[in-house]
Amino acid sequence: MRVAIIGAGISGLALAYYLQKLGVRYDLFESEPQVGGVIKSVQQGAYQLELGPHSLQLNEELQELLQELKLEDEVIRPATKTQDRYIRKDGEYYCLPSSPRRLLLDSFFHWRTKLKITQEYKLPPQEVPEETISNFFKRRFGQEVVDYLVQPMVAGIYGGDPDKLLLEKTFPALKEMERTHGSVLKGLDLLQNDKPSKTLISLLKGLQSLPEAIASKLVSLHVDHKVEMIHRAKGKYLLSIQHDVEGLADEEFDAVVIALPAHAAAELLDYTTPGLAAALHNVSYAPLTVVHTAYRKHAIGFPLDGFGAMHPRKEQPFSCGTVWSSALFPRICPDDEVLFSSFVGGSQSSEFSHLPAAEILLRVHEELTQNYDISANLPVFQHLHRWPAALPQADMFITDVHQLAQMMEEDHLYSCTNWVAGPSIPDCVRYAKHLAQKIFSQRPSLQ
Repeated sequence: MRVAIIGAGISGLALAYYLQKLGVRYDLFESEPQVGGVIKSVQQGAYQLELGPHSLQLNEELQELLQELKLEDEVIRPATKTQDRYIRKDGEYYCLPSSPRRLLLDSFFHWRTKLKITQEYKLPPQEVPEETISNFFKRRFGQEVVDYLVQPMVAGIYGGDPDKLLLEKTFPALKEMERTHGSVLKGLDLLQNDKPSKTLISLLKGLQSLPEAIASKLVSLHVDHKVEMIHRAKGKYLLSIQHDVEGLADEEFDAVVIALPAHAAAELLDYTTPGLAAALHNVSYAPLTVVHTAYRKHAIGFPLDGFGAMHPRKEQPFSCGTVWSSALFPRICPDDEVLFSSFVGGSQSSEFSHLPAAEILLRVHEELTQNYDISANLPVFQHLHRWPAALPQADMFITDVHQLAQMMEEDHLYSCTNWVAGPSIPDCVRYAKHLAQKIFSQRPSLQ
């Protein structure tokens, strides 16, 4: 049995790694000279910057993978005593309570909202077809919870709009709590009792160390190899490949795994599976611009003890939120400085992400100065990176994609990417491991 994997982001790399462990022959093709996809770490002088994901939340699969890759000594844990998130409301930052019960005691929400939260236990479950995140939280907790908790949280995780994203495709566990326990709060109470909180980490030389470490273990990785077309004949697959000095286009593959962004996958599959390709063309991505800004510590008038701050759209902010990067991981900038990572754009404010770079840098500086009582006229350092298509949106169009991708597995054409697995690195690693085991178990039918 031989498997072709197309795309060496974290999903494709992890899948190749797990197939290799299982003794399954594979070839992993990447059109770029580097691996890792949106996981990008760069060193700019004294500053270590994450241009993609800024940290990792450990799950079982990721912890195991780090151990196997001998990256345990590279793991950095947060320096702050807390990882509290803050939310801006009425021009002030409020620490987000860590539990629903603390939320009721806090002054953040209006008393009418807190009263509605206390009544959530009594609300009967409802089955709403293709229910959006906003609709779910509004009917169970009220509009203020949507505006000042759900919307900024969804913008931070997905860069998305809760009025459009589907609950079942983003937070299916919450829907299952409503079905099983009749209440989200009851389900959360049980979850807090049974499940330890996930550990947040970074890596000494940046998160890009993870894909590079996986790549170093792979025996059949081919960078600078762009797959232009997939041909299927007599139950086998043939690939058209640019720069194919190894003659891999002459090889037959029993299965193909697509580990590409939706738009790239659509172009590749237009000829092979036009139905899935058409559905993939409908998948939208949120644009996002990442801005790193540094100031001298003595210029900051706000105590930075936590993860960072989220900015509800109701507050009319410029950025979706800011991670207090150097508060979490101090080594990434000079000792006498503070480094902020701000996120501009997302699907709800996409116009901001397309502004000229100089205007984005200035407006981020002005917002940081106001929000954190910064006395400096100018930052000591700024850096901007644009992602025109940062995160796939799990809206009404994603349902068809998932259904068609599942059907394609009967022809041994699989998908292993964040528009199937979920937006986070741990999600993608977990999905890749499960898919590798599925392909391994299907060996008789693939040969």
